[in-house]
Amino acid sequence: VGSRERPAGIAHVSQMAKSSTSGDELPTLTYDVQTGLAVPRIAVFLVFVTIFLDTLAATISTPALPYYAKEFGASNADIGYLFVAWSFSSTFCAPCLGRASDRLGRRTILLLSLIGSGVANLGQASAPSYWILFGWRAFSGIWAAVNATANVYLADVCSPEVRDDYMSKLASMPSLAMIFGPGLGGGLSTFGLNFPVLADGTLSLVAAFLVFLYLQESPLWRLKEDAAGNRADRSIAGSGKASGNKEEPLPRSVYILGASGFFYGIAFGTRVSMQVVGLNVKLGLDALQVGYVYVAFAIFALIQTIWITPRVQRLCGTFAVAFAGTVIEAVSLPLGFIVAEGLWPTLVCLAVASTGSTARMAASGPLSARLTGETNRGAVFGQIQMMTNFGRMVGPLVAGNLAVKDPVTLPWIFAGVSAGLSALLLVPLMKALPTLPSSAACTQVALHRGFSDLLLPNGEGSGERQFPPAEPRAEDFERVGDFMGNLLTRKNYPWVSHQPAVFDMLDRLLPPLRSTGTEQYKDLELLEAHAQQLRDELGGSAAIVRAEHCCEVAGDEGCWRWLAMKDGGGLAIDAPTPSSDEAGVGKPETDQPTSPDDFRPRTAPEPVGSREG
Repeated sequence: VGSRERPAGIAHVSQMAKSSTSGDELPTLTYDVQTGLAVPRIAVFLVFVTIFLDTLAATISTPALPYYAKEFGASNADIGYLFVAWSFSSTFCAPCLGRASDRLGRRTILLLSLIGSGVANLGQASAPSYWILFGWRAFSGIWAAVNATANVYLADVCSPEVRDDYMSKLASMPSLAMIFGPGLGGGLSTFGLNFPVLADGTLSLVAAFLVFLYLQESPLWRLKEDAAGNRADRSIAGSGKASGNKEEPLPRSVYILGASGFFYGIAFGTRVSMQVVGLNVKLGLDALQVGYVYVAFAIFALIQTIWITPRVQRLCGTFAVAFAGTVIEAVSLPLGFIVAEGLWPTLVCLAVASTGSTARMAASGPLSARLTGETNRGAVFGQIQMMTNFGRMVGPLVAGNLAVKDPVTLPWIFAGVSAGLSALLLVPLMKALPTLPSSAACTQVALHRGFSDLLLPNGEGSGERQFPPAEPRAEDFERVGDFMGNLLTRKNYPWVSHQPAVFDMLDRLLPPLRSTGTEQYKDLELLEAHAQQLRDELGGSAAIVRAEHCCEVAGDEGCWRWLAMKDGGGLAIDAPTPSSDEAGVGKPETDQPTSPDDFRPRTAPEPVGSREG
């Protein structure tokens, strides 16, 4: 069984299971056919909760941080340095944490990031002076890898068919947190200006506790590490030198997307830091009114990322969503502050800009995931995150200086030009992005989900434990009997009248499996691949196309009728049924056709050249 070649229909499975650097095959990752996930849905839900808690913590503490710093006598410049310190450390530590997630595991780095962030925020809440606060603030930026690691985890556990949807929904968590965070921070600040920062650290530690208890490690990372360990053992036995799982080099397209992220980070950082100032100067809005505007934008962004953006991505593609969103933001930001007059035209333009920003942020994760491999996924996300963070650090610094001269015009020209450059840098990626595999290939992978424990016995991943058949009980026989009877009836097998023949056919269709878990899994994978190929040959689009082609070549209404079966649905391509006189065959018209010879043209067709088609 293992020596046979795989059919062409499962090429995507082979690509997924192959390391592009070492050339060794990795165990195939499998997805649930209903959810498209390689882990229980509760694991992905926990990732969403983690991002929500982490962002909620940040939105609680960030608005109160300037007022808290002023208790230590900090000037406006000193407050700016606090934000720069966080951005600086997060910018240069993001690639390190990304590569660490490839080596140590996604769950490990997510847990360390949450713990480090929680401890840093508790340190800020108890700081006795400005410089201690500054140090803890810089330390918290080191662990700003929660969002990137969560995206890497989703890229690992989501099938290509559902990855964009899940990543788009993950991008909605910050918008949801923005609805509640600032209000909670304002309420907590009445007890003390350090209380919001204290809540920030507490929520991060709560999220870390939930991850520690309930989040399992990425199955793809575990399989990769097990395969690397097996190769190292073989290498040591053969030559005395260990060879681990080599990391795939970063493709050039990663740096192009990172450069686009840098300019987009400039536009994003400018909008976040200067929008309040611009609304105050242009429209005279106070802090409470600006808060209402932010909440309205956050609610609409939440609706967009959950219900609108995923549908648009499926219709137009992820790249189109990212490009269009960036262009919309590049045009709408200057339009809202420079051209629009009055309250509502300005707010409408800024709402449109927020829509574009939400679309770009929702598409950023899927775009990054397209450029990753099994061994460099964390490094890719870390590199792109580093360049984006660098842009978010540069944007407020430059925009703040421009706002000193003209807060209503110059910062928004700067932001619009930066977003436009970001969109232009996306254009070279249009052809560089790999295409997603077909839905048939993804479904092929999904069908093995129920046998994944064969690869990971006892959670060790050795795949070498013996798996003898379990002793069946009477109720097991009854359950399987009911299932097989219903299955054969639904698929039109004459098992009632031809039981011996049907049982003999089933016995020949199901070959014996080998003994160990890995061998059994490979046998089942190959068996399912051949079954899929057989289904394609017996029915579906391939059979319909062949039948239509034959009728077209025959050029006659009385061409052969092919019965194309699709999962027992009886989908047929109809043609006039010849009578016994016309066909010269002594069969009644109600008989089921068994071959093309049962039907012949009513009249002899004119020669149409070669009939081999």
